[in-house]
Amino acid sequence: MRPSRLRCCYAWSALALASLVSLAACERRAAPPGGGAAGTEQQAPPAAPAASAAVPAAAVEYLEEITGGADRNEALPLVVAIHGLGDRPESFAGLLSGADVKVRLIVPRGLTPYGGGYSWFPLQQALASDEVGQGILRAAAALAATIERIAAERPTRGMAIVTGFSQGGALTFALALHHPRVVGAAFPMGGWVPPAVLHGAGAAAPAPPTLVALHGEDDRRVPIGPTRDAIAALEGRGVKVRLASYPGVGHTVSGEMRRDLLQLIRGAAAEVR
Repeated sequence: MRPSRLRCCYAWSALALASLVSLAACERRAAPPGGGAAGTEQQAPPAAPAASAAVPAAAVEYLEEITGGADRNEALPLVVAIHGLGDRPESFAGLLSGADVKVRLIVPRGLTPYGGGYSWFPLQQALASDEVGQGILRAAAALAATIERIAAERPTRGMAIVTGFSQGGALTFALALHHPRVVGAAFPMGGWVPPAVLHGAGAAAPAPPTLVALHGEDDRRVPIGPTRDAIAALEGRGVKVRLASYPGVGHTVSGEMRRDLLQLIRGAAAEVR
């Protein structure tokens, strides 16, 4: 099934608005489902972006697509798909573009240019460092505010279904654990949970949504071991979480992983009211 055309929706910061006469609009075609850019973190120059202050929701840009033949004006489940380091929404949208479930697909763009794509937070330190954890929390806060705004502006059923790969997987964990008021289901892929993100998880009200993490067993860039340990810690705090592991799969979204993700999204979309 060929991916449908995406509408490029931009939300700009006040500073950007002051420099533009009107909002830009564009159309781009997504990569084929399961394509390389949509399923593998992109290689980029070694220099990581510098740390930044808290990012306002108005600074987060995104692509929007209606899938499953739905009407744009009907109330739909909201699916947010977050790309990884060096990727871009136009490519990552191909992972879910053309899905046979009626949803409003939102694919946000990373906050900082990185190589040929974008990054969500600095990665100059180890994955478990406090600097990385704080960067994840800042980006997650900006995304949570953006999701709330989109849900208020669009006809929406239920809370958001969130997924993401690599950096996007880490953000999916953070959104579910620290912003449960906007997330109804979370499916991180190849993600991780630094101590700064794990801290306080499970203490928020309402309780975090059900989490299903998908991870390759042979992932060398984001090893599955620490993610498995974090999930065990979350289970000990009463968080409903499950790990689906994939033998022989590295840091990528395999065909089997994508199939399972689509099934999870179908089930979550069917449950929203």
